[in-house]
Amino acid sequence: MSIFLQNPFLKHRSIHKSGVSRFLSYSTIREIVRAYINESYVTPVKIVDVLEKYVIDDVVIVVIGRLKNKIVYSINEPMYNEDTVEAITRLYIANPNCMDNYCIQETTSSLNDDKLMEIYAEQSVSINYYYRKLVSGYGAIYPLIKDSYIEEISANSSDSEVQVIHRKYSWYGWISTNIKVSKEAIDRLVLGLARKMGKHISIAQPVAEGLTEDGLRISLTYSKEVSRKGSSFVIRKKPSTPWSITKLIDMGMLNSLIAAYAWLILELRGSILIVGGMSTGKTTLLQGLLTLIPPTRRVVTIEDTPEISGTTGYWDPLVERVVSIGDSINIDMYDLLKFSLRRRADYIVVGEVRGKEARLLIQASRLGHGVLATIHGENADSVIERLVAPPISIPKNLLSSIWSIIVLENVQGHRRVKFVYEIDKKIRIHEVFRRTPGGNSGYVPRDPVELAKKTIRLAELLDEETLVSELVERASFLDRMVARGIFDLPRLGEELMKFYYEQLGEETVAYIQ
Repeated sequence: MSIFLQNPFLKHRSIHKSGVSRFLSYSTIREIVRAYINESYVTPVKIVDVLEKYVIDDVVIVVIGRLKNKIVYSINEPMYNEDTVEAITRLYIANPNCMDNYCIQETTSSLNDDKLMEIYAEQSVSINYYYRKLVSGYGAIYPLIKDSYIEEISANSSDSEVQVIHRKYSWYGWISTNIKVSKEAIDRLVLGLARKMGKHISIAQPVAEGLTEDGLRISLTYSKEVSRKGSSFVIRKKPSTPWSITKLIDMGMLNSLIAAYAWLILELRGSILIVGGMSTGKTTLLQGLLTLIPPTRRVVTIEDTPEISGTTGYWDPLVERVVSIGDSINIDMYDLLKFSLRRRADYIVVGEVRGKEARLLIQASRLGHGVLATIHGENADSVIERLVAPPISIPKNLLSSIWSIIVLENVQGHRRVKFVYEIDKKIRIHEVFRRTPGGNSGYVPRDPVELAKKTIRLAELLDEETLVSELVERASFLDRMVARGIFDLPRLGEELMKFYYEQLGEETVAYIQ
């Protein structure tokens, strides 16, 4: 999409096929380009104690370190001058749709403009960078969008400073950056971000949230209608590649035995609730467990805002629809769950359980669907209480449909499994796994034989010898995948297909429906 559509300070909307307004003069377009490049500024920061230094988007230098007893994130963008602005203006008028350096170079060559060629030869790095920044529509936060380590980005009109959550330093919390943005620029950016989501935001409707085509989850406020600090945004970035179970094992979020246990539950079409507080990695673990789904099974995922990136099974993603104008109807998670029961799903997955949809989820489990969901809570007891209390109000005797509850914690940025529980037929909670305290501790039980004695759900369906054999085989498979560095979804899917193919005809997997 052209910058002339993404930036609200541009009033002219009549666009040529090339993307440039027929009513704007060359000098006007040049001033617009200059204003866009200048709308943010980077304050010089001299970090003495450097913790991290790397390069993003080929040219932007990132330095993270301590400054005056706090951690700061600083960027250093390429220098630019009037010649840079001039070159970008000519290139943009000629071709506003370049997304990479090769396209920019080809456009430069095709214009046969000696002056432009001379400037480009001297300043290709700056021109390429600021052109890409221009067409991105992200303005001041473009380098943060490009930094794969950044998980969240936030700013508001009053403070003007941009803050980030950095994956390597998430234990610290929000880190200040040296990127400063004016009130007017944040207003424009909020309007532009709303358009990227396909949403409307204004004085009359000052709140918007949703997902962009780039996979950014965005929450916006406009002006001071609901936020005392004026226009604001919080952007959550999803990982560039989906979290696989092997990657989570490699990171220490869980071990291969817990993963093998969850894998068997999924294969038997049991139900798993993932429980944790804010920023404990509930959706991350949900995504990882989806990469254990047998590749020939159909998976329906249901979310209010799409965050799940895929599964090794046949994926059918459904998303809530909320409308505020016209005769269109809202379609909430409850509606989608009812709808999913008619789509021959082997597995039904709910991104986050909040209300009455939990009742249908329990019903889906009782009907033989495999169920995966996350729910906010600190422990298994609090989740049980929440499920039986209004407004969810599930009869307690039906909670036996929940096979396993996995509880997560976040300790100084390290997201990991803390406990695994099972619920028996009498709705009693039994501990299956516990993280042992201190250092790089592991989990108890430590081996499949101990686990086979503790699990109630799996022991009801498999004799001890078979259960131990299956746990050993799956844990060993996962350990091999981690050792070989097989972390991406396509390769893991291929290995899972081999795993199941080799088991065809074996009596030990006769329970697979």
